[in-house]
Amino acid sequence: MHPEKIRQVTRLPAQQRYDYCVRKVADTQEVWGLYHDGWATAQADGKVAIPFGPEAAFAQACASGDWANFQPRAIALDDFLNKWLPGMARNGQLASVFPVPQCSASVAAPADLLADLRDETAQYE
Repeated sequence: MHPEKIRQVTRLPAQQRYDYCVRKVADTQEVWGLYHDGWATAQADGKVAIPFGPEAAFAQACASGDWANFQPRAIALDDFLNKWLPGMARNGQLASVFPVPQCSASVAAPADLLADLRDETAQYE
């Protein structure tokens, strides 16, 4: 990915990054997380939040600090929609959508992200 694209997209406000992520994930049929002996997590609103992004390069950009040893790992959209998000909802976890270094992410309930992704993917059918 071109460094200028990374710079421009990571400077978008959190809601615009969320919308970009939903569109990109629907288009590529995969979402990216960070993995190292388990998935990267953070805290948001007193709950566990798992960070997800639209592309490997954006996930890699967050692999610093507590996540320095983590590597980007793809999750197939079908698994994300049918296993991950329902499981996160059952576990009381949140989705940290498209975090970037030195900026906040959009924190979403799994059901909300699921609905947004289903709405977006329906446009591709």
